[in-house]
Amino acid sequence: MRFLHRFWQILGYLYFCTYEHLTNYIPEIIVRLIGFFLFHPYRFLLGYPPPQRLRIAFENLGAAYLKIGQILSTRVDVLPAEYVKELEKLQDRVPPEPLEEILKSCQYLKEHVLEFEREPIGSGSVAQVHWARLKDGREVAIKILRPKAKETIKQDIKVLKKSVSLLSNFIPFFREFRILKIIEELERVLLNELNLTTEAAYMELFRKFSSKEPSLYIPEVIWELTRENVLVIEFIKGRKLNEIKDLPKETRKKLANDFVKIVNRMVFELGIFHGDLHPGNIFILENGKFAFIDFGIVGRLSPDTLAAFFSFSVGVMNKDPDLIINSLKRIGAITKEVNVSLLKREILIFLDRYYNRPLSQIDAEKLFYEELSAARKFKIILPEELVILMKTIAHTESIARLIYDDFRLPPLLKPYLKKLAPKMAINEFRRKSLSLLMTYVDLIEKLPERLSRAPVVSKSRDFFWGIALLGSAVVLSFAPKIILVYLFAVYITNRFYKRQ
Repeated sequence: MRFLHRFWQILGYLYFCTYEHLTNYIPEIIVRLIGFFLFHPYRFLLGYPPPQRLRIAFENLGAAYLKIGQILSTRVDVLPAEYVKELEKLQDRVPPEPLEEILKSCQYLKEHVLEFEREPIGSGSVAQVHWARLKDGREVAIKILRPKAKETIKQDIKVLKKSVSLLSNFIPFFREFRILKIIEELERVLLNELNLTTEAAYMELFRKFSSKEPSLYIPEVIWELTRENVLVIEFIKGRKLNEIKDLPKETRKKLANDFVKIVNRMVFELGIFHGDLHPGNIFILENGKFAFIDFGIVGRLSPDTLAAFFSFSVGVMNKDPDLIINSLKRIGAITKEVNVSLLKREILIFLDRYYNRPLSQIDAEKLFYEELSAARKFKIILPEELVILMKTIAHTESIARLIYDDFRLPPLLKPYLKKLAPKMAINEFRRKSLSLLMTYVDLIEKLPERLSRAPVVSKSRDFFWGIALLGSAVVLSFAPKIILVYLFAVYITNRFYKRQ
């Protein structure tokens, strides 16, 4: 019964959030009657513009939907810019649970904690964070999942999927933009956030990265006290970004450049990045280093997606529509229904608006929104991690401007991409060559069996070409500079072999 009530509630909010879409496909009188008789408590939403309706719906539906709304605010490739801007207003701040209630799930902490601050330093929809002092004197931040957070989110996602599946039968938008698939991606992101040992593992990975990045510090994870529902880390004492206006202009300029370089290195060299880099998660320490916290949302790029995004970025910077389109094809974002010629023309028109401006006059965040709005026009749907990445890079400029007012991203990004291009190309070449080598190793292993079934004349020929292909894979992997010499040797050997 509780499930059915929640289903009706969520469907009611979605019904009035999509009211105008419904009237395009169903007679308006029927839409009005259904709204009046089935979902009357939610008719108040019609008093607001559609983007506000969606934000209000997420706020009223509870903690889980606040988090869903925040993640959806990254989907500029699906939602119009006015919806995204409205969803960005969602604040993941909810009243904290009483301390006694939240500590029931982690009684073991009492044996290790000397002091525990009753008022949380952060209280979100999934967890809340408290300052504490351990018995050994260390100051720590303890993040604890809210009671029943996992069960609530799982149930709400289940209901949302059923609601979207039902509305997909009536509203083409839900089918064209594969909203159900996006909800499934959201489910994966949210469930990962509900396991705090995953966040701890990512923090450890970034901490190793920070040992090679002189401008970054990541808090230490206290592993012996960390559990699936509890994360204990070193407490960070630093200044927030709105507290550094007193620093000299040159110092702030250097800090802004350092911040952008950190994010670029995370993305293009590590392939993993902080997916929720807003000012509340960034501190500046006394030694001038940046400290990042809250790794609940982390973007992880596969080698193929990273290579495609790098090519995409180079294509944008060099006004190369073919490189941009090929990059989108590599990640499966362009379907057979997309008119590639029209898309290429649209890309060129889009780039013309920016390409002749000085790099210092290009607003990266505005470029990002316009870029993905153009993608919406052609129903290009990007992978969740790629959208989060693109928004992270765009927001990097906004955050850098909080540090230094005159900062612009493109003048720093273009030289960096140009410098990194040879390294990325070599890494991709080696990866593909190694994959090719493994393929031919498998082929050679199966060659005797295949030869035993082949005619006698073709056996030796198959064997020759099998060895030649395996050799080319080895050369490509370990000595690509001599590939032309190798191919010439194969050609001469083949000619000699034919004369025998």
